[in-house]
Amino acid sequence: MPAATNRRPSAGRWGRGGHGGRRQAGGCAPWQQAVRRGGFVLLAVALGLAVLAGAVPGVPAARVRAEGSAPQQPPSQDARAAILVDAATGQVLYARNADATMPMASTTKIMTALLAIERGDLQQVITTSQRAFGVEGSSLYLALGEQRTLEELLYGLMLQSGNDAAVAIAEGLAGSVETFVQWMNQRARELGLEHTRFADPHGLASRDHYTSARDLATLARVALANPTFRRVVGTREYRMPWPEKNSERVLYNHNRFLWRYDGATGVKNGYTSAARGALVASAQRGGVELVGVLLGAHPTGMYRDMAALMDWGFARFEPLPLVQAGERVGQVPVRGGRQDSVAAVAAYGVRWLVPRDEPAPPVRRQVELEQALQAPVGEGARVGTLVVRVGDQVVDRIPLLSGAAVEPLTAWEAAARAVKARQPWPYAWGLALLAAAWTVLRRRRAMLARRRWRRRVAAFDPLWYAFRARDPGAD
Repeated sequence: MPAATNRRPSAGRWGRGGHGGRRQAGGCAPWQQAVRRGGFVLLAVALGLAVLAGAVPGVPAARVRAEGSAPQQPPSQDARAAILVDAATGQVLYARNADATMPMASTTKIMTALLAIERGDLQQVITTSQRAFGVEGSSLYLALGEQRTLEELLYGLMLQSGNDAAVAIAEGLAGSVETFVQWMNQRARELGLEHTRFADPHGLASRDHYTSARDLATLARVALANPTFRRVVGTREYRMPWPEKNSERVLYNHNRFLWRYDGATGVKNGYTSAARGALVASAQRGGVELVGVLLGAHPTGMYRDMAALMDWGFARFEPLPLVQAGERVGQVPVRGGRQDSVAAVAAYGVRWLVPRDEPAPPVRRQVELEQALQAPVGEGARVGTLVVRVGDQVVDRIPLLSGAAVEPLTAWEAAARAVKARQPWPYAWGLALLAAAWTVLRRRRAMLARRRWRRRVAAFDPLWYAFRARDPGAD
């Protein structure tokens, strides 16, 4: 291929003497003038059509190619099973043979890493056993007795796809590979992975070790929600200290999708002769993250197929907001509080992916609130549920929380509120009793005061006091 250049082409071929054409007085051959005149006519026709397209009523010029910009179905894949889902909601955008069980190869390590993060301490030191040292397949090349932290082994597991790291993690956390596999199957049941069974922590086994594309997508969504897992699988290069050789070991992520696709965020690739290629990938664009799974794929072509599937998903769908985080959706009555009611707000937001250039599907929101609350009510207390449906599908059940705290009423505030609400009778008797007690107390104090006055006078004039004492009407 000739090298690129900025030189102008020679005039000898298409100018003077080129193809033997005669030049006229204007310096151009007749055929050149015809081409120029024809080019001008074509340009004029194109501009005229563009103007007419914009002038025709009901045909906006901006929508000439808007519709049909992305086909309804994605490009074909070589994989035996495929699925593409929204990472945030699990909404299935495309699925083919998604529930068929088949080997998963090293995508097994997604569950291994997730369990290690959930149950282990990243700074825990793990010693490489004979079993870990002798495992076959892709390896971190751990030496017998070599000690590594769990965090280092996680990078070796997910970047280098080390089977020895998988065994070391299993033994270091559970005491044995068999116990760790029990943990894996227990976690799979908790996540509702109905077509998944694990027999080892690395994926070399072919019997009694299988999954489905749908289950792997669910597992990947849960794992990506963990910040530590997301950080590990999103790392392209990791440098691990190597004290034995006074150097460091550089690990490169074997997941080519992470290197080649714009916006890729993870997660894991794998290959065995029984499973063929397996790829779980995630990518984010425009605030939307998608998770794709290919099983039984060509080991090198699967990256191209995944890129085409992701491109289709981002081009075909756009987010439709259904509920905003903190959105006020109702009021809940409060008894005995300084406020009569409290706002019910959505705990988090939800959106749905809809095909571009198509009518939005019907959205229904069902608000389920407590009948009444008793003060005090704390801010953020659970007060109900918001059920969101798109068509007939339940998208989410969002917890509704109190938007503010409500303090209880004092006794005087409760009495004042009752009077204001024209309901004085519950408090009228209490007020009457207080008034009667106050009257009796005042009379008692007055009587005692008169007795003290008499005693003082009698001390100076005993005859007068005796006379007043014999007079019944003296008081």
